[in-house]
Amino acid sequence: MQEETNDLKAITKKFFAVYGAHDVEAMTALCADDAKGRYAPYGREYVVPVRGGLNAFWKGFTQAVPDFHVEVVEMLQAEGNAIVVQKKGDDIRIPHAYIIRYNADGKISYIDCYWDNTSINSIKASAL
Repeated sequence: MQEETNDLKAITKKFFAVYGAHDVEAMTALCADDAKGRYAPYGREYVVPVRGGLNAFWKGFTQAVPDFHVEVVEMLQAEGNAIVVQKKGDDIRIPHAYIIRYNADGKISYIDCYWDNTSINSIKASAL
């Protein structure tokens, strides 16, 4: 189990490294073909495929915030094939938490993402 945990953590580190490098194709390649995800602030039922769903969000976000990069603050092995990650972006100070699940092949099968909407709402308010 220790070797598997290290492998999952290494894959997770790579995922966030390529996210920080704005390499959406590499992010998507780390995901299973049928991978899905949910960005919780959009709603409890907001579950979309990675391909044609989340990867479009990732691409749009990295283009909209070109100076964005990622810093992983903490990474924990959860039950089964899940890794929990707390990250922050240096230029956008909105903390995020991810639960990333992996299939038996070491591909990301499901991503849950949570962030503080209060920060986003205050940014929106200050722009008005």
